[in-house]
Amino acid sequence: MNTTTAPFHSSSRTAMSVNTDPVTGQRVQTMTTSQLHLAWVAGELRIACKASRVQMDAARDKARPGARGMRGL
Repeated sequence: MNTTTAPFHSSSRTAMSVNTDPVTGQRVQTMTTSQLHLAWVAGELRIACKASRVQMDAARDKARPGARGMRGL
């Protein structure tokens, strides 16, 4: 019998960072998101994970009035 059970652990993590390219001086904002799911399937531990990363121009938020972000850095 190989039935899938609901995960006994699920978690996600999101991190934001702003870095400056030493050559161009351009600021780049990176958002990384990851997910982890742990479940027992037919007596074996099943580990499922995935991650994604998005890079954005960090100077972009300065053009919008009232935008929150990394101003002044």
